[in-house]
Amino acid sequence: MFEIKAKDGLGRIGILSLEKKKVETPTLMPVINPNKIVIAPKDMEKYGAEMIITNSYIIYRTQKLKEAAIEKGIHKMLDYKGIIETDSGSFQMAAYGDIEIENKEILQFQKDIGVDIGTFLDIPTHPDESHKKTFSDLEITLERAREAIEFDLNLNGTIQGGTHLDLRKKSTEEMNKLPFTVNPIGGVVPLMMEYKFSELVDIILTVKGNLSSSRPVHLFGAGHPMLLSLSVLLGCDLFDSAAYVLYAQDLRYLTSYGTKKLNEMKYLPCNCPVCRRYTAQELINENEQKRLELLSSHNLYATFEEIKIIKEAIHEGTLFELVESRIRGHPRLLLAYRRIKDYYGVLEKYDPFTKRSSIFYTGEESNLRPIVKRTKERIRDIKSKKYDEHLFFGKFPKELEFTYPFGQCEMEEERKDKGDPELNDEDIVKVIADYQFGPNVGNKLFHDVVVKRSKTGMIRYVFDQNGVMLATLRARDGLFTPNIEGLRRLKEIIPFPKYRIIVDDEAARFIKDGANVFSKFVLDIDENLRAYEEVLIVDSNDNLLGTGTLMLAPIEVKEFERGMAVRTRWGIEKNSIQESQLEY
Repeated sequence: MFEIKAKDGLGRIGILSLEKKKVETPTLMPVINPNKIVIAPKDMEKYGAEMIITNSYIIYRTQKLKEAAIEKGIHKMLDYKGIIETDSGSFQMAAYGDIEIENKEILQFQKDIGVDIGTFLDIPTHPDESHKKTFSDLEITLERAREAIEFDLNLNGTIQGGTHLDLRKKSTEEMNKLPFTVNPIGGVVPLMMEYKFSELVDIILTVKGNLSSSRPVHLFGAGHPMLLSLSVLLGCDLFDSAAYVLYAQDLRYLTSYGTKKLNEMKYLPCNCPVCRRYTAQELINENEQKRLELLSSHNLYATFEEIKIIKEAIHEGTLFELVESRIRGHPRLLLAYRRIKDYYGVLEKYDPFTKRSSIFYTGEESNLRPIVKRTKERIRDIKSKKYDEHLFFGKFPKELEFTYPFGQCEMEEERKDKGDPELNDEDIVKVIADYQFGPNVGNKLFHDVVVKRSKTGMIRYVFDQNGVMLATLRARDGLFTPNIEGLRRLKEIIPFPKYRIIVDDEAARFIKDGANVFSKFVLDIDENLRAYEEVLIVDSNDNLLGTGTLMLAPIEVKEFERGMAVRTRWGIEKNSIQESQLEY
């Protein structure tokens, strides 16, 4: 089972649960070569690894390892208690053309040795292959996938199709029909080796545009920290890395902005235990095996540090900013990022409506973010008494100058002349309501209001003439949190089913008292909503139950069986707040 805890772009922090074991994503699986272990699996925890990946085909073909795995199980053989995923031999098939094992045989072996996630024997077609050959290979892969689900085992359903996007789409649609635990994107290592990142972006977004959002995505063979943030932004959750060892064998030093050659370095720009203890020259002077271990250790530390940076960026809502800094590490990454303009529809429906942090403009690529086009479309039909020019969004209603994203945007030039004496508070709150809840809502929602400002002079509360609070204007993003009375008004103003999430009767009585809404209890949802918007919670008869923050995109609410859909702020049976209860 998989659930989302936070999101930005297509990136998400999630929890993948496998029986009693759990792993937080995005994460990296260090590759363990059972014939040549450089860093022991039991030591992987200190780097941040919660799961590892090894090759079941190598174990199967090595008699000593095979006997040990069958006798002890894979976890005891490797001395690792965490989640172990295994590949099936497809990589060897890609490298050598064929392998001496059948699909059912390798699946049964993985089951017998107790792996946590197994892989069937898919065909990893080279990106340069013709459409005809790729289609033929894909048909075999799909046949083997259908064969694989007969096994009682958590499985990878690897999506193939080469660089032929129609075949990637077909593969994804077929994998959607089968109950796989994870869907890796396979056959992309040659693209990464040749820096063909634009083709990689096309493949990832074609898959994400057609795959159930409830499926974790593993980008097979991706383990260089330079590529991770972009891959997460595009919706990949799991990565595997043999690079930490392979690069170390060639005296290559991994960083989040590229690869350096150790014998050309004077300083080590890292603060991991290896780089704190050694200088570049001291590493070079070590014996070959010791140097391999130390450099592999650094490469793992650097990779997991980047994973942590990515997670924090998702939490803050700054993943686009992080990616736009990382893509400048290589011209081909910059070119690849520009491909997202062709996938606006895929990105926009998942990207949250508001975020914790301000938007930072980093260059012309910032204009490719879905929030730019979405915001321009959202203000198109809003009527204003006065307009202003925004360096990012162009002409906009001046009443929105402190509302996200207009007021939470850092550009190369600071906006001047904030505030306008020609605009009264009632005009401002009405236009904000139009932006947040739809054109023409503001006049009806706030037709009889008293607006109160905080000690800092910012609009904070909106009351009716009797002192009952209708809404609070959040300081963080300048958007409204409706109170119970405001909620009732919105429900009457906005026609069904807009701005609503509809829950079943089993959950309704708990939500009235303020319980959160979980995806499995949702009957329907307005598909035009976006994550982190304020929503109306109703039952199947449109009876009002409460309000709260939508935590997922509508498509995710429908496709996930687990996790919170709405963090409920108010249940309808909670008391409204009176003005006398507040401090200014």
